[in-house]
Amino acid sequence: MNGNNPGHRIMDNREKKKMYLTVADLSTMGIAMVLCILLGLAAGFYLDRTFGTEPILTLLFIFGGILAGFRIMYKTYMRFFSEGKSDGPDHK
Repeated sequence: MNGNNPGHRIMDNREKKKMYLTVADLSTMGIAMVLCILLGLAAGFYLDRTFGTEPILTLLFIFGGILAGFRIMYKTYMRFFSEGKSDGPDHK
């Protein structure tokens, strides 16, 4: 085998960099979701212990963390696909 496979194309450094940045950008969605929920949980536990309102603030802050996580995911998703629209066949 000589390594020249017509079905595969070789990526140049600019394409590799763009691919790695895209993967990194999309992977932040999951990390952001988990962090938002954990921060909401920690804040809710702390405030419930401080004010003696056992499950109420924990549930409220977990819900807020879920909403914040979905907001970050939505904004990342929209940014990712709005950038993709400008990359047509004529775009270099």
